Amino acid sequence: MNFTAIDFETANEQRHSPCSLGITVVRNGKIVEEKYWLIKPHEMRFTPMNIMIHNIRPDDVKHELEFDALWPEILPYLNNQLVVAHNASFDMSVLRKTLDLYDLEYPKFDYLCTMIMSRNYFNYLPNAKLNTVNHHLGLEFNHHHAGSDAYACANILLKISEELQTFDLGHITAAAGVKVGRVYPGGYTSASTLGKAKTSARINAPETDIFTINQSSSHYFKGKTVVFTGGLKRYTRSQATQIIGQLGGTVGSSVTRKTNILITAAKDLHLLSSHQMSTKLKKAIELTYKGQEIEFMNEEQFLNYLK
Repeated sequence: MNFTAIDFETANEQRHSPCSLGITVVRNGKIVEEKYWLIKPHEMRFTPMNIMIHNIRPDDVKHELEFDALWPEILPYLNNQLVVAHNASFDMSVLRKTLDLYDLEYPKFDYLCTMIMSRNYFNYLPNAKLNTVNHHLGLEFNHHHAGSDAYACANILLKISEELQTFDLGHITAAAGVKVGRVYPGGYTSASTLGKAKTSARINAPETDIFTINQSSSHYFKGKTVVFTGGLKRYTRSQATQIIGQLGGTVGSSVTRKTNILITAAKDLHLLSSHQMSTKLKKAIELTYKGQEIEFMNEEQFLNYLK
């Protein structure tokens, strides 16, 4: 499966005010490239609300290029590709309105909306927000960083493909109950829902008996404050919390100076780029630089203590 996941952030309420763009490139079902641009909006007007969302300020982009100057570099990632976005109606509108602003011709590509796919395929979740779906899929990320959001969007389509055991776009869109949209010179058609869809088998994941763990592990977690970041494959968050409590530890909801252990879904932290790190992970690393002792543990290491 080959596709390009994208995410825009805007400076203000106008769709033609992109201030950053993230792209994640997938080839043969594998993420092979990530790109990120800061963009100087044509009108240098940033609203407080938008700054609060993405934390990009005028000073961050005042020396960057405007979109039209970046377009020759961006275009090959989109033209004649399958493009994927979460809440694609927003990102496609930003792209079209910005191209219109600079009088640039629309490229030609098909596109999918992973928010519509998630609303159908993960219909048991409380909502189809990017962070909600990816938390369910075991990925925590730096939400509203365009590069990180593009990566998270790609993760959704890859996880659905993995569960369905197919790279065939027709099979995937049929299972998720969605219709492909299209952008082309002179116009566009919207991605939409078809209504009928399968439901992810994750809803029926068997519950594990958490009381069969090795009680001798209690000496390790007893009296310690543990924080989880990312979803575990073996246990739900509530089950993992019960386990730590059963072993005499306490689970914190955030990383603080009381945190002793951070258990992360990432197998190897050294392979993560900054925008792939969750807020909790970044905070823990920051505290270790300040001298606090925090043990970083992945799921496999955590499970080894329970054997």
